[in-house]
Amino acid sequence: MIASGVPIIAWRLWHVRRHEDAYRLESFTWHHVSWPARTRFEAECSTHGAAAPVRGHECGIYAFRTRELAEDLLRRYTGVRQHYGRTRQELPPLRQGCPIAIGRVSLWGRVLARENGFRAQYAYPYELFLIGGQDDLAGQLRRLYAVDVWPS
Repeated sequence: MIASGVPIIAWRLWHVRRHEDAYRLESFTWHHVSWPARTRFEAECSTHGAAAPVRGHECGIYAFRTRELAEDLLRRYTGVRQHYGRTRQELPPLRQGCPIAIGRVSLWGRVLARENGFRAQYAYPYELFLIGGQDDLAGQLRRLYAVDVWPS
């Protein structure tokens, strides 16, 4: 476990989906799990409850060590297995109307290191890069989550 009073900055992906009156960040792998705005997202486990993350179990909030690792997950998700485009400049095309955010995330509380990243107790977006969305959507997310959001 990494014990530090300083948050760890890592990388992850989110779906951007409409929830009632606003677009929200949604977990990339756990569909319909919306990230709250202006408050921390807290890991919860059906086995360990609020004690997540726990060694020997897969619970916790996941994030990658590098942007490249997060982009690799996006390539797998879109079905593009080979390296698509130039590093950090071009990503595979997304389905129309299905924007995704790639970004840095602050992790704190109990944090467990993994080979390619971390599992954490608490997280909050630090900075987002919107893929497949326009300036107006970036502005909505910027206001809602109070973080920098850059349209791509």
